[in-house]
Amino acid sequence: MKQYFVLHIIFLLGFILISLLSFSQDNDLDNGLNDDLLIGQRYEPVYSQYEVNGLAINPAYTGSRECFSNIILYRNQWMGFEGAPVTQTLSSHAPFKDEKNAAGLFLFHEKIGVTDYYEIYGNYAFRFKLGTGKLSLGLKAGATFYQGNFADISANPQGVNNDMYLENESEILPNFGVGVYYYNDRFFAGASIPKLLSYKYRASDKVMQSDPENYDFLVSAGVLIGNSERIKFKPSFLLRYRLNNTFRIDAGGSFIFANVLWFGGSYRYNNEVVITAEYQINEQIRLGGAYDMSLGELAGRTKGSMEFILRYDFKYRIRAVSPRYF
Repeated sequence: MKQYFVLHIIFLLGFILISLLSFSQDNDLDNGLNDDLLIGQRYEPVYSQYEVNGLAINPAYTGSRECFSNIILYRNQWMGFEGAPVTQTLSSHAPFKDEKNAAGLFLFHEKIGVTDYYEIYGNYAFRFKLGTGKLSLGLKAGATFYQGNFADISANPQGVNNDMYLENESEILPNFGVGVYYYNDRFFAGASIPKLLSYKYRASDKVMQSDPENYDFLVSAGVLIGNSERIKFKPSFLLRYRLNNTFRIDAGGSFIFANVLWFGGSYRYNNEVVITAEYQINEQIRLGGAYDMSLGELAGRTKGSMEFILRYDFKYRIRAVSPRYF
């Protein structure tokens, strides 16, 4: 049993280390050069209901629902802003029969202006009991399909002839990410780097590299307070950080009434307030919505952001660890 566990750890760490060392050679070649970053590493998308949609930010979340869990998400950011991000995700994941291994699939689409990002990632997690809960080590691999419909841009709206001509662009960008996640029935904490690779153009050629300055470091945690069936409180936070000092934190909490209704809110460091509401229809179905209000430079210039989520759990066999709270 211990030997089986050690082999998994060595395999995961070895794969990550070898990959980073091989791709970091490109970084050494780039020293002193002024290369333009292609499209990755763009910042990871914003999710107001990140606890429910855990697979979107951490591959180690895979299997943590202890059942076959499926989530659909729709997000319309900065409504009223032409070309603002519109995002859809679909995630499915489940543990294997041995309950130590888990696998999942994550599909993503985001439209920003005339550009479309499509992503497909397979997720794997190895889990083992630790204390009163489980520790999960996650790995994901897949690709981002980028399409820039630049020919749709009206370069000269007055109709005056000029020589400007914009061409459509498309790229396939393989990538992988890692994460760790610990959870029990009253607490969770996780950390991840969703994408470890980025891309640059060098002499018109696409170069794959691993540059820590382009990593999104994500850290999240939450705790359940209270034992009453009538009301509980669950504070949580999500921290996003890049080595170029880009910093963002979402911090807030939710009140849980009769294990059915969830009302809460949070503050996002870039001057946004988030209001959330969720309804647990039964043990399998959960609906949620969030509304983000801008308080900074965008205040009064947008109609805010809306996010909707639907989760359906197939509760067909395994007893659920924290079936409703995380």
